[in-house]
Amino acid sequence: MSTRTIVGRLVIALIISATPLALLASSPHYKKGGQPVCTASGATVTCSTGTVTGLGNFDVQVSIAFTASQGQLCHNKGNPDNIVPGQNPAIGTGGGGVSIPAGDIKNGNLIVPSISGTASITASSSADAGCPNGNWTVTLDGPITISGGEYTFESPPGTKINSLSFTF
Repeated sequence: MSTRTIVGRLVIALIISATPLALLASSPHYKKGGQPVCTASGATVTCSTGTVTGLGNFDVQVSIAFTASQGQLCHNKGNPDNIVPGQNPAIGTGGGGVSIPAGDIKNGNLIVPSISGTASITASSSADAGCPNGNWTVTLDGPITISGGEYTFESPPGTKINSLSFTF
């Protein structure tokens, strides 16, 4: 066997054996007490800052997405004083996000800024609201309820890091 073949095989073996080590070296996680906390107020969700370590040198995309609902009222066109609650709430979505350049990551550490988003809810059709018939108009009523939220951490953008993503 030639020296060139032996050296080539050694290089390939070295690359293959080092690859798992490189993969294990990166284990992104929140520092103690560093996981963001998401809270809802009305139609807005705000997630606090977070502190992450174990990141590589890639851009980061952090986003939130959530659903919201609000009650509806059915108004009789012929008799404006006749108002009844709709049978189904109006459903909307909200979200927000921030892009962070790789240059903001220092020695694998990153302070993630707070992010917020506001839900957009539109009154449904009379049929979707559950009004008695199509001759009724619909308006929104009551408090907004936030549910089904997800905080997503991607690095590089498009690659979700499950250990840093969570539902709220």
